[in-house]
Amino acid sequence: MPLSEYTGQSPLGNEDATVVRVVPHRLWQPGQTRTEACTNCGEELVLSEEHLLVVLEERGTRTRRYFSEESCIRAWLGEEKQD
Repeated sequence: MPLSEYTGQSPLGNEDATVVRVVPHRLWQPGQTRTEACTNCGEELVLSEEHLLVVLEERGTRTRRYFSEESCIRAWLGEEKQD
């Protein structure tokens, strides 16, 4: 599915939040290595390596969520079960 089709959906159990944008992402910060956990599966992501970025809006506030792959986004939205 094209990543743009996730726009407008809400995460499982949080109908107050809406996906604004989903894009492939790499965060380049020379001399620094930043990591974040995948929002769905908890896998540690090195943000300078390719991953997926979801911009989520909830009650007027936008936040960034990081995912290791598209199947994690689908599971987070309740579209499929995670293995």
